[in-house]
Amino acid sequence: MVFTIFVVMTLLEIYVLASVGDAIGGLSTVLLVIITALIGSFLLKQQGWSTMAKAQNAIVNGQPPVFEMFEGVVILASGVLLLTPGFITDTIGLLGLLPFSRTYFINQILKKNAKKIFSKNRSGFFQKTQNTHPKQHNKDNTIEGEFWED
Repeated sequence: MVFTIFVVMTLLEIYVLASVGDAIGGLSTVLLVIITALIGSFLLKQQGWSTMAKAQNAIVNGQPPVFEMFEGVVILASGVLLLTPGFITDTIGLLGLLPFSRTYFINQILKKNAKKIFSKNRSGFFQKTQNTHPKQHNKDNTIEGEFWED
C-alpha cells in the first residue's frame, strides 16, 4: 500500500511539474518550487517553536501536552513533505503548517480515532505502576564510598 502511494504520488508530481513547466516555463517552475520551499522552511521553524512553547505552557499548567504532541508530528510530516520537490507535496505540507488547517485535521483525526488511541491501555497517558525495586528499610544514614583528592 505504501509503495503504491509512493509510486502514484511520484507520477502525479512529475505530471504536475511538467504541466506547470509547459504553462509558465521551466525556469519559472524551478523558481516557484524553490520559493515554496523557502516559505515552507520559514513556516516550519515558526510553527515548530510555537508548538514547543504551547507544550511547555501545558506542562507548566500541569496538563499533558497531548494536542501539542500531535501538532509536533504533523509539523514534522509537513517538513518532510516540503523537502520533497513538487507542488502537490508542497501544498499538503503547507496545509500542515498553517495553524487553522492543522488544528482542523488533528481534531478530525482525534474525533474518529479517539477510542483507538486512548482506550488501548484504558488509562490514557498516565497509568499507575508498581515499584519493581524492593524498598530498603535501612535507617542507617552512613553512605560508604571512596574519595580521592587530586
